[in-house]
Amino acid sequence: MDTVQHLGVEFGQRFFTQALDISSEAKAISKEMEEHGLDPQPERTHIFNVFSPQSLQSVPISITPFVSKDLSFEGGLSVSSGGHAQGVIVEMKNRTEIVGFTHIAVTGGHLVTSKHTIGELTQGREAGRVSDSRIKAFAEKVGKVQAATPLIEIEAHQVRSLASVAYNTLLGDQFSRTVHNDAEITTLRGNTNLVAEIGLFVLFRTSGSACCSCSCSCWGSSSCSSSAVK
Repeated sequence: MDTVQHLGVEFGQRFFTQALDISSEAKAISKEMEEHGLDPQPERTHIFNVFSPQSLQSVPISITPFVSKDLSFEGGLSVSSGGHAQGVIVEMKNRTEIVGFTHIAVTGGHLVTSKHTIGELTQGREAGRVSDSRIKAFAEKVGKVQAATPLIEIEAHQVRSLASVAYNTLLGDQFSRTVHNDAEITTLRGNTNLVAEIGLFVLFRTSGSACCSCSCSCWGSSSCSSSAVK
């Protein structure tokens, strides 16, 4: 049974606008991303409905791409109906290669950032992907970020599913095809596992919150969050 439902972009911009209005976390993270030279693209916001087998509840989650003018840094901001937000900025090389990422969160009312190379994340990669246990060990080594009480519990396989769907859907939209040719888009689709692994890093790094976030460039950024704001 599919526990991650993609609702598309029809209500995305309205959801993002409303969530940003009520969420201090989203405001802070959005401002930080803009100060790094990334502009939000609310009209490309996707919404997902995620059902938790543990909590037996569901929550809508928005994913909004951010883009820098030269495409060297891209990002994604997610906000749940509870107001919890997560952000990721990725560093791109030659328009198609992800070489680093920065996780942005809010804890205790303060903005917290954590910057990493892709090599740190992908140590021990086998058969094209890094195991959940290796990513969890890396996230815990970096250190936990205390977040708010979760509305629902999100599982690792749901993070991988949400990231893959969001990333590949955004790669196929009009904006993506305006800024990239077919060969670049094909190459970028090869980053799907990596995008999911960045999401799992955030999931495992956040203590007290079932949240995930991953992003890969302006068209293919995906992130999710599912905690209530204290």
